[in-house]
Amino acid sequence: MPRANSLDEVIINFNPMEPLPSTSDWYVERPDNPHNRIKAYLLNDRADSKILFHGFRGAGKSSALNKLAAEPEIQDKFFVIQFSIKDELNVADLAYTDLLVAIGHRIYEEAIKITELNPDLSKHLDTWAAEITTSTTKSKAAEAGTQGGIKTWFLNATGMLKTGFEEKREFRLRFEPRVPQLILYINELIRAIETSHIGREVLLIIEDLDKPTVDQAIDLFDTKGPIMVQPACTIIFTVPSALLYSGRYNIVREMFHPEFALPNLEVKTKAGDRKPKPWELMRDIALRRLDHALIQDDALNHAVEMSGGVVRELIRIIQGAATEARANSANSIAMNQIQRTIGQLRTEYSYTLTEDEDIEILKRVRATNELRWKNREPLLKLLHQLFILMYSNGENWYGINPIVEALIGSTQ
Repeated sequence: MPRANSLDEVIINFNPMEPLPSTSDWYVERPDNPHNRIKAYLLNDRADSKILFHGFRGAGKSSALNKLAAEPEIQDKFFVIQFSIKDELNVADLAYTDLLVAIGHRIYEEAIKITELNPDLSKHLDTWAAEITTSTTKSKAAEAGTQGGIKTWFLNATGMLKTGFEEKREFRLRFEPRVPQLILYINELIRAIETSHIGREVLLIIEDLDKPTVDQAIDLFDTKGPIMVQPACTIIFTVPSALLYSGRYNIVREMFHPEFALPNLEVKTKAGDRKPKPWELMRDIALRRLDHALIQDDALNHAVEMSGGVVRELIRIIQGAATEARANSANSIAMNQIQRTIGQLRTEYSYTLTEDEDIEILKRVRATNELRWKNREPLLKLLHQLFILMYSNGENWYGINPIVEALIGSTQ
């Protein structure tokens, strides 16, 4: 993956929606990355653990998991099944039943690639699919599912759960009593993989579960936690950092263990002074993707500062500034293009900053660097939406996303 040598290539290289593949030259090692700890745990775990990997959105969790999954020692021990929930379901409307269907779908698809399923298991799956289709939907998909067996049922079910509305609600209501059967078949498929010629344990990595709302995360990992831990394999779930502050996390930890975090980079201290090592690391993240001649140094430093140490924010800023520069026939990214892009991103944030209480909370966090308020819900929302950022330097402290600083007024 070469560095960009033109502004057009900068726009391509700085895609904030694309995690890095495991072999990318752009990957920057971070001292706070839990990669080695997760790896050591997985290589010595014997308990089919359900692991939580949390961090703020845009911290780089997907890129880190891609790197982990490709480790030779991990590949030697595990048959890795990795997928993003966004590819299977609608993250804006996600229920535990949906997630289990997606898990079943991906495990089934991987199982039939590497082994011929036991005829009895195949027959049971197809029969179950026909029964479920008939009992859970009244649409034409029912007839197709009955004729196509379990493979067609999974395709129809995930497609409907990703795009359907009324049909989706009806499906969930009717399907919920069948969840124990689905988990039973998921576990039989896991055993089919592990006892095949592959001879490795299944490791399931589910990305982008930090994208749903905090309420949805609480439902998945607290209310429905006893169900979500039943698949008989090791699973890494990505979860939003805001879940830790929900008041339910001690209960969640009893079901899901251990937890690992990928924090934001602390590019500035609480006092506002630049921290050289994290600052240079963020610059390195940018400069691995573009030739330094394409961005003026003061512009790059301002992009790092305004990112707040969130990798995706840095990528968004530079891509936007490159687009501005290209549109104005410039030869490189200058400070004015960075500032214009930050203004555009600030406007995007302003659309959801409409409550007076939110402004008061942000002012208090800015003044105290603490996460305290009389009601938990608005705090969780502001954390989840990246208005408030958390840093860790031995102890946690909190700051305001620099992009939204101008939206909350003076310190008075």
